[in-house]
Amino acid sequence: MRPRVTTNFFNFLTAMPLVVLSSMAPVTDTGQEMKILRAKGNHLENHVDTVEPSPKGPRVDTQHSGNVSTVLGGTASLRCRVLDRGNKTVSWIRHRDLHLLTVDQYTYTSDQRFQPMYEPSTGDWVLLVVSVQSRDRGVYECQIGTTPPISHFVTLHIMEPRTEILGDDLHINLGSTINLTCLVLYHARSPHMLVWLHEGKEVHYNSARGGVTVFTEAGEVTRSALLIQKATLADAGNYTCKPSGADPATTRVHVLHGEHPAAMQGSAGSGGRPRAMALLLLGTVWVSWSGLPSHLIAWSSKCISVILVVLSPSSENGWDNFLPLAPLPT
Repeated sequence: MRPRVTTNFFNFLTAMPLVVLSSMAPVTDTGQEMKILRAKGNHLENHVDTVEPSPKGPRVDTQHSGNVSTVLGGTASLRCRVLDRGNKTVSWIRHRDLHLLTVDQYTYTSDQRFQPMYEPSTGDWVLLVVSVQSRDRGVYECQIGTTPPISHFVTLHIMEPRTEILGDDLHINLGSTINLTCLVLYHARSPHMLVWLHEGKEVHYNSARGGVTVFTEAGEVTRSALLIQKATLADAGNYTCKPSGADPATTRVHVLHGEHPAAMQGSAGSGGRPRAMALLLLGTVWVSWSGLPSHLIAWSSKCISVILVVLSPSSENGWDNFLPLAPLPT
């Protein structure tokens, strides 16, 4: 009998931990507080721990699904990066009219400018909008077909083309050189045509007047410089920079005789000064075309001035005083 009692007692000790463990609540990944028994010396005490839930199921990676900016007439790519999609659908909805545009890689709109794309390498569901129009701006919803649905919102910003002529109204002396610089910003494509107008009439570079030169550089920011040498009173008036596909910009030129306002561009002077002024003018044009990054000019155009220095007629040695073409940025 004694060996049988020993065996039963041993089985009882072995089964006790299993009974205790089976009576405890299972640990689940709920993110809620759990009470855990921890040994402290010869006693057991309750300790509260917080278990962080691990993300599971379909979800949007918001860090790679941000807002989008594009220029009018360009192409916009709205991205929605979906993780662990499983067999759930991904839809794009235009929020202003709740119009369903795409589901997965199928299009549900008659507007062919909206196209769905999927990039397996990243999990990006892309809504492609070509030839962007002003009415396309606004909020778009990326929706995952779970229950309830998971939504992520992307805003499309549209920048319309803008034309600027650097500086304010220009004051110059009779016989000096008119120097105007025009910038075309946020243009989807470089304008295929840009003309200068004087009092509403196109400036002809091969006219009998002569001395008219235009430098134009097309790119992300299109720049055009108009130079008119030996200005006469007839050259005064409104000058307009008119690119195709963008609104024009206008400034006014004042040609003065014997006056020197603070905003005056300069004077031809006398003696050897015209040659020095010409060299300075060429240097100024070179600086304005020295390859500054286009985006710096685009975003800081209001703080950029082309500076033309000329010899002051009141200076005896010809190098003491200088006058700017336009006010310096503050």
